[in-house]
Amino acid sequence: MGVGVVVTLGVVLVVGVGVVGVGGQPRAADGVACLPSTDIFPCTCKEKSRGPSIACENVGEAKVLRSLSVLKNRSTVIYRLMFRNFDFPKVHDYSFLGLDVQHLTMSRTNISVVESSSLRTLAHNLETLDLSYNNLKAVPTAALKHLQNLSFLNLNYNMIKVLGQAAFSGLRALERLSLYDNKMDTIEENAFSGTGDKLYRLNLGKNNLAEVPSLHTLSKLQVLTLTDNIITVIREGSFRGLEMLDMLMLENNQIRTLEANVFSDLSKLNSLNIKQNIIANISHLAFVGLEDNLEWLELGHNRLDHIPSHALSRLHNLRQLDLDSNRIVEVPEDAFEGYGKSIKFLMLNRNNIKTILPMTFFDLHSLEWLKLSHNELTKLTEDTVQPILDTLTMIDVSHNPLECDCELMWMTSWLREFMRRETYKSVAKHTCTHRNRRTLDIIELRAGDLGCPEYNSIMGSASSLSVVPALIVCLALMTLQP
Repeated sequence: MGVGVVVTLGVVLVVGVGVVGVGGQPRAADGVACLPSTDIFPCTCKEKSRGPSIACENVGEAKVLRSLSVLKNRSTVIYRLMFRNFDFPKVHDYSFLGLDVQHLTMSRTNISVVESSSLRTLAHNLETLDLSYNNLKAVPTAALKHLQNLSFLNLNYNMIKVLGQAAFSGLRALERLSLYDNKMDTIEENAFSGTGDKLYRLNLGKNNLAEVPSLHTLSKLQVLTLTDNIITVIREGSFRGLEMLDMLMLENNQIRTLEANVFSDLSKLNSLNIKQNIIANISHLAFVGLEDNLEWLELGHNRLDHIPSHALSRLHNLRQLDLDSNRIVEVPEDAFEGYGKSIKFLMLNRNNIKTILPMTFFDLHSLEWLKLSHNELTKLTEDTVQPILDTLTMIDVSHNPLECDCELMWMTSWLREFMRRETYKSVAKHTCTHRNRRTLDIIELRAGDLGCPEYNSIMGSASSLSVVPALIVCLALMTLQP
């Protein structure tokens, strides 16, 4: 086997080369061995089934040059080539001449300039390019346009402010593009034109975008991340052209209201995250177009003072509804009427709910997880939870000012039964307050001490509970969020 060392980018790249087969002809380079570590120090090489993985990091350019010799005119095969944590501000033209690289990383190297022909010789086989944690102020369009087989481009943590027209033109095979944590406040109308029709995942999170950019050319986009921007308004038509979108993340923006028809172009949308905004109003037509496919809706950490039932009623296949950390005070008996049959996970924790009426959960025939922790509940009767006991596998009512009385004995029986089955785990203890103002652990309540008649186990009196297999009353296990 031959091994090549080529001076590029100001560092020495150690590369394995094709293995000579019968008759002196090169054979497949899978599993190419690395040079001895002493020969390539300070760079390192790991043998991979698809070729060597080489890293040069945390060293000075001059030291790398002094440490390695140069072998030229060799056929080269590199599976992964990584440069990290040293200073190299410019990638020069034809830096990679003679190399065959599939996955290239140049991260934390202070790159500010990528010359137009610097990546040209990698055009045939380069599949992924990581230029994260650098000082790029613009997309190096001229250098990228030759990479017609590139499927993933990582430009996270740079200084890019504007995406101009056709910024990624020529990347016909691009499937994933990430621009997280740049300085972008402008994305021009046709910024993504020329990228072909394969791009399915786009991350524009943590930038300075004040509105949803025009992405109408990305007809195959499935996942769009717009979290951590400063978006204040979503308008009708904001998502025009994104008919294939499956997941939309708008978490941590400054959206105040959801107007009618703002998602009407997203008929295939399955998951919508609008947590951590300042939403106080939702039009009853806000979710038009999402009726058939939306299953996961996150509206937590907003300013809703009620459950937006009129807007939700059209979502026939909703499986998870997250309304935690809002300002909801009451839950009407018809709050889930018309759309509750499919809901499996309901999060109402960290609100200001004082009362749950007996018929509130009547339509929740599929409910498995119910989070009611950190509210103002003083009572939660057996009649109220009876409609959901057949399907419920987790309930969390911790951190409520529950009163220790006879109406709470059902919960005591329930907790004891599942503790006996060793399926009960509690992160936060479930407590109630006795009339003498003592705080008691609900699982330890005794009917006689409360002056109640002897309580017949809910497991015997409520046949619904007895058929639930290993009901995981992880009361607060689902307190996965603080």
